[in-house]
Amino acid sequence: MLSVLIPTYNTVCVALIREIRNQASELHIPFEIIVADDASSAEFQKENEIINSFPDCTFIRLTDNIGPAVIRNLLADKARYSWLLFLDADTFPASGTFLKDYIAAMHPGNVICGGFTYERQNIPPDQALRYAYGTAVEEMPATDRNKNPHARFIGMSFMIEKAVFNEIRFDETMHFGYEDASFGIRMREAGIPVLHIDNPVYHRSLENSADYLKKMQRSLQNLFLHADKMKSDIRLLQWHKKIEDYKLESFVARSFRLVQKPVTRNLTGKKPSLKLFAFYKLGYYCLVSVNSKRADNASEI
Repeated sequence: MLSVLIPTYNTVCVALIREIRNQASELHIPFEIIVADDASSAEFQKENEIINSFPDCTFIRLTDNIGPAVIRNLLADKARYSWLLFLDADTFPASGTFLKDYIAAMHPGNVICGGFTYERQNIPPDQALRYAYGTAVEEMPATDRNKNPHARFIGMSFMIEKAVFNEIRFDETMHFGYEDASFGIRMREAGIPVLHIDNPVYHRSLENSADYLKKMQRSLQNLFLHADKMKSDIRLLQWHKKIEDYKLESFVARSFRLVQKPVTRNLTGKKPSLKLFAFYKLGYYCLVSVNSKRADNASEI
């Protein structure tokens, strides 16, 4: 009935697997849990190997890092059952009825998204940016997410029929960054309904702010490469289009370079400004675009 699919990279997810397996066993349904490791460091792979000793659980080690889009498609191909539940490895169910509530929301053809939240606790200062952005921007009740359901899709936790998944699948050219937004666009274009419910997982990312900024840079580089097919759906691209229309792209890129160091100090500090974070993303994207245009012009000379 249910295949639980978990991609992991440099994350120990044994506690998550135990909890999901316990909840599935209580429901007395056919299930399997498949974890695919995207070429993590040896110490993470070694700790996760115990998953293979759990009944109905499989741990797969990949030798090459293939990215979140490709690994999700791979997991779906390996799944035996008709319904798929995708979970990120750095999550944990916020409720003891997490699986039961997902199954109660099953409806043929629908994609169901449970949402996510953050545990209110003392956050280490070097993780303040991820927590601030997550709680202020990403954490959202189902009533708000259902106002624009495809745009609010996040792949951290969602349930989908395998037949429906195979209609669209993740775009494997989106190697890293904005692959969830792309999947949401593909679902909307295919006419696949998305239902958001209040059935969250805790997002337990231990990402420090400096690493999060590097990850964001990589995601923005990827977004730039795929901008043409996503312009109408990504707010940052809409703002960038306005900047281009007013011929301000070079000005914004230069301004960003001038203030990048002090802005980075704020964002990696104890009290990061989300307004500065929004400027950081827009400014960095303009810088990527300007550098690309210069490279193209140089190659034509």
